[in-house]
Amino acid sequence: MAMIKNLLFDFGGVIIPIEPMAFAREMTAMGCSDIAALHEHFLREEVYTRFEKGQMSPEEFRQMLRTGLDNHATDQQLDRAWNLILGEIPSHRVKFLEGLRSEYRIFLLSNTNKIHYDHYQEHFCKSYGYSSLDDLFEKAYYSFKIGLYKPDPAIFEYVLKDSALIPEETLFIDDYSTNIEAAKKLGFDVIHLSDGSEVGEAVISVLNPSV
Repeated sequence: MAMIKNLLFDFGGVIIPIEPMAFAREMTAMGCSDIAALHEHFLREEVYTRFEKGQMSPEEFRQMLRTGLDNHATDQQLDRAWNLILGEIPSHRVKFLEGLRSEYRIFLLSNTNKIHYDHYQEHFCKSYGYSSLDDLFEKAYYSFKIGLYKPDPAIFEYVLKDSALIPEETLFIDDYSTNIEAAKKLGFDVIHLSDGSEVGEAVISVLNPSV
């Protein structure tokens, strides 16, 4: 294995906990009679993907959510329901990332959307006194901003070129196997973070296997 110089982190499910069913429960409470059917429709029409690639505005996404409701929910109600997917970033993970910066170049690569982005930026800054979540990293890459989406190889190639990274010197950490496989094919070293695993422990076990 080449010496690891760069760490590329996924966000949801790796740094911030996620709970998609919290959104489903809230939508049902707001009047959605068949959340499973709405979800399947969104998958068929690639609503989530288009939103996270920046091809759909927050206003358009909210209108899509309203198609599954029997009432006219406000923007604030819809945003609150959607943002219930996101938990709170634990302080020990923030400290872990802060501690890595003296030895490694660290980056974020997230499939995300504008509503979620605004939410976790606001909450992170209030909790930790940063001006932006991005300040934890040398650079943060968000799918909705760059118009590319994991596991498309193009998003990894974009990051490699933009930050002058060598894949064999870069450890990529993600909780989705499809993203991990795409990165492996490009030469990245990888960690597939399984449910219940702690990212700090997983990364240290690779960087310092004797610990």
